[in-house]
Amino acid sequence: MSVSDHRHRDLRSRWAQAAERRLTPRSWFQAVFRQWPLLLVLGVVATGVLVVADDHFRRGTFIMAGGVCLAAFLRIVLPNERAGLLQVRSRMLDILTLGFLGGGSLIASLIVPPPS
Repeated sequence: MSVSDHRHRDLRSRWAQAAERRLTPRSWFQAVFRQWPLLLVLGVVATGVLVVADDHFRRGTFIMAGGVCLAAFLRIVLPNERAGLLQVRSRMLDILTLGFLGGGSLIASLIVPPPS
């Protein structure tokens, strides 16, 4: 058998394996639900965006900053296997990045003067 025949057979077996792992609605919901930490954080941040859109800038940015701080907290307490898509780099780098972004946004939301 030639090298191209082996490659062709390997490619065909990969397609067969992919066909066996077809995504069903149940497996799709399970995969999405496994990302509950990210969904929770995105929900809080989206709520903050809606509050800002409702013309409450300070309150909305405070909520968004709280969402980022929540992401840092979840990254601290959840093991790597459960952190899901909150895990980007190493645990320490994720915590420091999210902590500085969340803390800085929180301070900025408190410092911004109310509209006059």
